[in-house]
Amino acid sequence: MTQGGGLSLDGGGSDNASLGPKKTSIHSSLTTLEKARALAVAALTRCGHRITLDTLRPLPLFLGVTGPAFCLSPEAFNPPSRHLDKTAPEKVWARVRLNFAFFLTNYALIFFGTAVVVALMHPGMVLYVGMVSGLWWFHSFTMANDIPLVAFGRDLGDILTPERRSMFLTVVSVLVGVYKCLIPVLSVMGISGLIILTHAVLRDPKHIESSKEFGFRGSADSDSEEEDMTDDEMVRVKRGDVV
Repeated sequence: MTQGGGLSLDGGGSDNASLGPKKTSIHSSLTTLEKARALAVAALTRCGHRITLDTLRPLPLFLGVTGPAFCLSPEAFNPPSRHLDKTAPEKVWARVRLNFAFFLTNYALIFFGTAVVVALMHPGMVLYVGMVSGLWWFHSFTMANDIPLVAFGRDLGDILTPERRSMFLTVVSVLVGVYKCLIPVLSVMGISGLIILTHAVLRDPKHIESSKEFGFRGSADSDSEEEDMTDDEMVRVKRGDVV
C-alpha cells in the first residue's frame, strides 16, 4: 500500500513536471512576441516623429518641375555619378541618404497610398485580416480580464484553454498571412520600393534649397560641377565651406 501510495504521488508529480515546461514555453513565446511588438512600436514611433505634415515637400519640388507650365526640369533627375569608379557607390549612398532625409514624408505617403490601392484590389485579404484581428483582440481581452468562456450554460475553459486558443490563433494567422497577405504585401513592397528607390537615386539634391540643413552639398554628389569648375572657383568654394 505504501508503495502504491508512493507511485500515485510520483505520478502526480510527473504530471505537474510535464505541465511545467509547457507553461514555461508558452510564457517565453508570449514574452518574445511582446518584445517584438515593443521594438516595432518604438521604430514606428521614431519614424512618426519625422513623418509629419511640416516635412511634407510640395509636389513641384518632389517632381522637380519648374515654371507655371508644370514642366519637368531637365536637371532635376540625373545619375549620381557619370563614371563607374571607386567613388560611385559613395555618391549613390550619399544621394539616397539625403533624399530619404528630405523626402521621408513623401516616400511614406507613396508607401501608404500603394498599400491602400493594393488592399482595395484584394477585399478578401481585408476581410480575413479583420476577422483574425478581431479574434486576437477578443482573446487578449478575455485573458487580461480573466473572463470565462461560457456557452449555453457550459464553461468551455476546460476545452478551449488559453494555450490552445493562442496556438489556434497563431496557426490561423500564419495561414492567412501566407495564403491571403503574402502576394499583396510583396506587391506593395515591390511597387513602392521601386518608385521610392528610383526617385531617391535619380533626384539631384543640389537643386533642393533646403538640402544644406542635412549637412550635404549637391556639388559633392555629382561630377559635373567639379569638372566644369576652374581652380579659382574650387578655392572659393572650399573657402566658403570652411567659413
